[in-house]
Amino acid sequence: MLAFLQSLFSDPEVWDVTLLSLRVSGIATLISLLIGLPFGTLLALGQFPGRSFLLTVVNTGMALPPVVVGLAVAMTLWRSGPLGDLRLIYSPTAIIIA
Repeated sequence: MLAFLQSLFSDPEVWDVTLLSLRVSGIATLISLLIGLPFGTLLALGQFPGRSFLLTVVNTGMALPPVVVGLAVAMTLWRSGPLGDLRLIYSPTAIIIA
């Protein structure tokens, strides 16, 4: 078992994949925090016209199954989709957007 772990962690490809995963998840988390925290605070504490509509949209979005949201993002990023010319599909940027 120890020999397996040593060979696993000495493989540069394993380190590349691990570091890419950490980088993508860290960037996605940071972006979510920068957008979600102010927006959530505004919705929770603010009183403005259209607040109930925005709450409905946010709650509806959270009720959607992840597969539906993932399919919508994928269709947007496919070559024939609206953002297809950017060629982001299957890239770390696309994973962050999702």
